[in-house]
Amino acid sequence: MKRKHLIAISAVLLLTVGATYGYLEFNRGVAGTASLPVQEKVTAGELLADFQADESAANQRYVGTTEQVVQVSGTIRAMEPLGTGVTNVILETGDDLAGIVCEFPDKELPTDWRAGADVTIKGICTGLLMDVVLVRCVAAGNN
Repeated sequence: MKRKHLIAISAVLLLTVGATYGYLEFNRGVAGTASLPVQEKVTAGELLADFQADESAANQRYVGTTEQVVQVSGTIRAMEPLGTGVTNVILETGDDLAGIVCEFPDKELPTDWRAGADVTIKGICTGLLMDVVLVRCVAAGNN
């Protein structure tokens, strides 16, 4: 009788630990960009030029096979609140038809940023879609 009780208690304990681990992993979320190491440091103009010169090579370098953080320095061309808790900060590239679009959660966007300000941004590069897009951006400090 003791052996059956010990097996039952062990099984319940294992199920509880497994369920707790599964729940925590399911609700873990993604790592914050600020805490991830920077893989590449580049100016906004250089980033766009790399994608325009050879998109495949730029994807390998900046997008990679796993999420990697790119740090981009440049001047803010425009800021566009999307109304969904996200604001796009567009960096000047010297090309009127293309920019670097940096998607900021509103809570991460510095309140003193304005068009014309020189900034440094960390984000996850997703590639070229007319503009180069960085998501989950955070301020890395001013130039």
